[in-house]
Amino acid sequence: MKRFKKDDTYHIVYDSLADFFANTDPNKPPADMHSSNKSNHIEVKSSERQWRFGNDNTRENFYEKRTDPNKGRGICADAVKGVMADKSYKSLIKQAVTYRKRIKYEDHGFRLNVSKAISGEDRIFGVYKNSRKPTVKIAINICGSACVGQNDFINVAKTAIPTIYALETAGISTEVYYTAFASETHKDSADYTGTHVLIKSAQQRFSWATFAPVFCLGSYRESIFLSWIYSDMEVSRGLGIPMENYQLEHKDNYGYTSIIGLNAVGPASVVKEIFKKIKNKEC
Repeated sequence: MKRFKKDDTYHIVYDSLADFFANTDPNKPPADMHSSNKSNHIEVKSSERQWRFGNDNTRENFYEKRTDPNKGRGICADAVKGVMADKSYKSLIKQAVTYRKRIKYEDHGFRLNVSKAISGEDRIFGVYKNSRKPTVKIAINICGSACVGQNDFINVAKTAIPTIYALETAGISTEVYYTAFASETHKDSADYTGTHVLIKSAQQRFSWATFAPVFCLGSYRESIFLSWIYSDMEVSRGLGIPMENYQLEHKDNYGYTSIIGLNAVGPASVVKEIFKKIKNKEC
């Protein structure tokens, strides 16, 4: 885990889910936690309300479910099938699996380029190479207000998971972060706060167990809250408010290709937008 401030944003970054949960254990506050955050820590640690854990009801159930692959598989099964059967997605996947080939010239090969040979160039044989497929960096932004309920968080997952699954099926590598972007959380020290948890590297294959925490309300209202509270910076009353889309866009999405949040459009539309960005980047 590392913390750093860049411009007006305070970033908290975890290398993995194991790193995230180990450093947000309610029974193990860090020695450098700001002294003014103790009351917030006590409130989170002692709370067993359903508001904090949603359908998991208790902290014990949350801990059991947050690594259960069945948690998300059942919820997203229909959504994944719907995306894969969507006509617009099928047309998009053709673009992905048939990335245009580029010609690279070598000093040996099978296809002679006459004009290069006449001009006296050394590399006169054309060899087709598939263009390198990019890595898409996706943020699942789970930050929401106090009135947002379990179903709203599940809808984020039902957009994010089929999007990631569809891209992976198309042969596009994805790097996925479980995130929360808020403003005024540490208002005396930074305008914005971003928590980033790497849950899938570009080299890792899709795994339902990896994404299980995304479906748990406790991952946000306990673990993310503690990531803020365990800071050496003082948290504000109420822990701030979610960042608006226009604020994220102004920050160029903090380097993410796509941020999927509470007001996300359907997964097929997200995939389409990502493909458009990939195409524009190549041109």
